This record gives sequence, C-alpha cells and structure tokens, in this order.
Amino acid sequence: MSKDDNSTKDHEESMSEEENEFDIGYSIISVSGPSKHNCGYCKGEDTSISFGIWAHALTCNDYQDLIDRGWRRSGKYLYKPDLEKSCCPQYTIRLDTTKFAPSKSQKKIIHKFNRYIIGSWDPHSTEKTTKTNSKESKKEKRPDNYVQIQSLQDMVNESEITSDNKYEFKSELEPSSFTKEKFKLYAKYQASVHHDEEEDISEAGFKRFLVDSPMKIESSNNDQVRFGSFHQKYTLNGKLFALAVIDILPKCVSSVYFIYDPDYSFLGLGKYSVFKEISLVQKYNESISTLRYYYMGFYIHTCPKMNYKGQYQPSDLLDPLDYSWHPIEEFKEKMDREEKNFVSFSNSSNKKRDYPAGWIDPTSITKDDLEHIFIFIDQGRIAPLKYIVQFESSSKFRRTMLDYICSVGLELARKMFIT
Repeated sequence: MSKDDNSTKDHEESMSEEENEFDIGYSIISVSGPSKHNCGYCKGEDTSISFGIWAHALTCNDYQDLIDRGWRRSGKYLYKPDLEKSCCPQYTIRLDTTKFAPSKSQKKIIHKFNRYIIGSWDPHSTEKTTKTNSKESKKEKRPDNYVQIQSLQDMVNESEITSDNKYEFKSELEPSSFTKEKFKLYAKYQASVHHDEEEDISEAGFKRFLVDSPMKIESSNNDQVRFGSFHQKYTLNGKLFALAVIDILPKCVSSVYFIYDPDYSFLGLGKYSVFKEISLVQKYNESISTLRYYYMGFYIHTCPKMNYKGQYQPSDLLDPLDYSWHPIEEFKEKMDREEKNFVSFSNSSNKKRDYPAGWIDPTSITKDDLEHIFIFIDQGRIAPLKYIVQFESSSKFRRTMLDYICSVGLELARKMFIT
C-alpha cells in the first residue's frame, strides 16, 4: 500500500469525523475489498494485488494477530497482499531479538554514529580524528589480547549516556502525534530521498500516513511498557533530525516507517535505527517475555530495497498458506531452487483453489459461523451477520462479507465488529 494511493484518500477523509464514536475498546472495521495498483518495486502496472479494510478502532492484540496472518497497516488502512498473484510477493519478516548478535560490519555502523556524537570522528574533516575523549584514550592503553563483551543495548545507548560529548543526542519515545517540526522533516526527506513533488507533500498526507492509527495506547502487565502506535524522536542539540514510526504490540515492535534529515545521511541513520529498535525490543523482553520479535514489514526476494532485511539474523518468513514461521534461509533456498517467488512449506501448497493464498475456503463457512460475526445496523446496535437481510438479498454484499471473513480468519472475524 503506497502512502499516496489516491484510491484510499477520499474514503478515509469521508469517515474521519466518525472515528471518535468507535472508541469503545473493541476492533471496528469497514470492508474496502480487493484492489490493484501499480507496483512500487518492479514498476508493473496494476500488478500489485491486495485485500483491504478500514480500521476505525483496533485493539493491539487484534493487530498482532492480523500481522501474523500477513496484514500490514498504512495509517488506518489495513491490507493483505495476494502473494500468489502479485508481481513481487511480500512476505512478513520477523527477527528474534533474543538471539540477535550484531556482525562486525553492523557494529561499525553503531560505532561510527557514536564516534560522531562523541566528537572523535568528523566526516567533513580531512584529519582522521578531531577529538579524543577519555574513553578513546583508555582503549589505546588496553593490551592486544583484550576482549570486550558489550551488549547491543550498551552500544546504542553509549552516545546518550556518555558525558562530555561534542553533540547532545537524545532519543525519546512518545505516542504518535502531529507537530510542524515532524512534518517539516518529513517533507524534506520525501523530497530529497524519494523525489516527491512539492504538490504531493501535505500535512494531511503526513497525518494519514504516519500519525493516524486505529490503535489507542494500551497498558501492559508492566508499568514500563505500553502498547500502541509511537514516534521515536531523534534530536541533536535539541533539533529533530530523525523520526521512527513504530507499533509496540504484545509480541513485537513493528517498524512502520523511518525518516531523517538528508544532511545527516553520512551517519547511515536508516541502518542505525534498526539497531535502536532491536535494542528496544530486547529491553522490553526483560520484563515481558512474550515481547521478543522485531517486525520489519515485508521482505521481497527479488528487490534489493526490501531483501536487505534478511541481513539481520536470525530472521523468519511467514508461510503464505498456513501462517507458520520458517527460517529465511529455507525460503531463499526454495525460491532459488524452484525459480519461483511464491513458495510455501504447507502440505496444501499444491492444492487447487479458486480463492487467494492463505484464505479460508469460502464454501467452509457455515450459518453457525455467521451467527457469531456481528455488524452494526443502526443507533449503535449490532446483529449477527446471519440475520442481515442484505446478506441474503444482495450477492455483492454477501461476497464482500465472505471475502472479509476468509481473509482475516474466523477467530478474528468473531472478535472484530463490521460497520
């Protein structure tokens, strides 16, 4: 789902005034249905196929379950790609942060950032170093056989806790919100990095894409961890120079987007932010054992802009048929061996079907199932889908409702209200 997908804007704006009435602690959705749009990766026309819903309200638990079925959000719009029919299949990827150890090259990215903040490295200077602090001096006096054991959290936090730095760097987590400063950074990033035209960059678009969320802030069983949609601000001497948009969920931190000031591109901020977010999961895992994964969105095997995510190990990909997780190496080997971009480890992978991969067979939905799926009718009242006259009288409405149920699965369909 592209941030500037015009097919979604008018529908979203028409419902924006209704959002507050849905703040009741349940998930409430409207069905958008199937869509085709141009692929942002291979540039194919109408070759990216997905099924979408609008979330007026969404619990963090329900969104966790949705992304574990291959869904992803863009603002309040949620979409599930059709991996089998799309030109560039998008596999959900996750990293087990409890087993992650940065490689030597990955450590260099963190150390380069820290050296810049400390003042021992200046990319604009012709000299090798511009400043040597006490920590650097101590390193020079260590014996050749010295080995330092330093955790990822220690490394990424070093630039914030070290005193006498050249620059004051801070990272701060806050619920997603709009500010002029954030929009200004977004506009500069989109124009410089993605070459967006000025007329295509707006405050409304920024809010839709990176501020609006169907999830409210929820408490967890630990006072230090809250679930929901957040912004992680990066400031340098009090000035915002990078912003991470993330969702904190019961089992993971899910990366949504990252923007930065192009003037600081020499710091490799996109890669640095990955380590910052991995360390955040590791920190949360100390108090919530089930919160251990870092989701980086989608992995596309044939696209360098998306397959770099496989560099962070150990990572798994989500099977598009039975939603089981498998090591990325097994997926890559199978893709290369079979010379196909759509692969599955499911026993039913060779089964013929006339519905999208990973969906429930529509013919398996019973009347009893429909009695436990609810839809708003009027004045805040709900009724089982089974008793809605339109479900029997309109084949189009019936098909839309069945497509929705089959795409999210029965368990989620029973929990989320339709409007």
